[in-house]
Amino acid sequence: MNNGPDLHLKTDLQGAVSKALQLGRPLLTHLNADTSWVLSIPYPEGSPRPASRYLYNILIDPWLQGAQSDLAAWFSQQWHVVDSSVQTISELTSCLRDVENFAESNSPVSYKQSDALEHQSLSYIDAVVISHEFTDHCNFETLKQLQPATPVFATKKAAQLILSWRLFDKVHPISCLSKLNHDWRKTSSQDLPSWLGIARITTNRDALHFHSAILITFRIGPESRERQTEGIVYTPHGINADDLKVLQQASPPISVLALLHGLHDIRLSIKRLNLGAHNALRAQRISGSKYWVSTHDEIKRAAGFVNRFLKRKVWTIEDVLEEERREKGRIEVDSPLADLRDVHFANLGSGENLLLA
Repeated sequence: MNNGPDLHLKTDLQGAVSKALQLGRPLLTHLNADTSWVLSIPYPEGSPRPASRYLYNILIDPWLQGAQSDLAAWFSQQWHVVDSSVQTISELTSCLRDVENFAESNSPVSYKQSDALEHQSLSYIDAVVISHEFTDHCNFETLKQLQPATPVFATKKAAQLILSWRLFDKVHPISCLSKLNHDWRKTSSQDLPSWLGIARITTNRDALHFHSAILITFRIGPESRERQTEGIVYTPHGINADDLKVLQQASPPISVLALLHGLHDIRLSIKRLNLGAHNALRAQRISGSKYWVSTHDEIKRAAGFVNRFLKRKVWTIEDVLEEERREKGRIEVDSPLADLRDVHFANLGSGENLLLA
């Protein structure tokens, strides 16, 4: 009997998906202890969907196993310390297929077969999002396992790299949400449903856009009431918190459902690689996210020249809040520190999921 990680993921997913479909809410699944995710969004009631499909699955920054190296192994190389919950794309696809079959057998009344498109789904991974060109985000060995017809949405340099591999039929560079382009609907494409958009938030202060964010926007919910635009902000290395103020100018307005931002402060000499918990705390307040989920905090096994100069400060949410309390004193009811009382913080392990209710 197979009691491997993929079986546990499959079992956990079935229960979570049942609740997600019942409530019509997205489900976030952590595939490893680092920064590979699946965002599963229920198809909105009345919208076209492939036959026997209930969830639109977005795979984010997949690196499932093996070493990752940038430039050369002698320069920088890392390995996961915690096993990924699935070791291959085939295992992930099997989990997602079984989950859809489970959803079909427990189909809510609100999902009508007339909503389904005639063709069967060829894949259970509907889109891939790549946030950076580095191999712990844009991993050739993992990506080559996907079907060529899978649409890929990647940042500019990552898109150029993926195109050079000739793995996929369609690779879309992600457009930016900005003061001049603040309509999320323009970030959709013919390879995305009309109710879904994928954009990027960058800053002019970071020419390499190392500290940037992916914004996944969607409109779901019952047809009986006006659907609100919700967003997931994914920033594995962190983004300067002030740059998220562009969200406040978005039209139509975007309600940020979740912020994925790590806690650890990582530096290479004097260069900050991961902006850490203090920046994340400020980013949460500016974005007003209902959920704050840590990401890219796995302490990996590392080797190579660069490893000698990496410095990591490990923060917990309790640490950073306590430091702010010491600096600012007693928390009043209307203090910004009090805002976090209504924020759901999650630090998900490999294979764990979170219902974004």
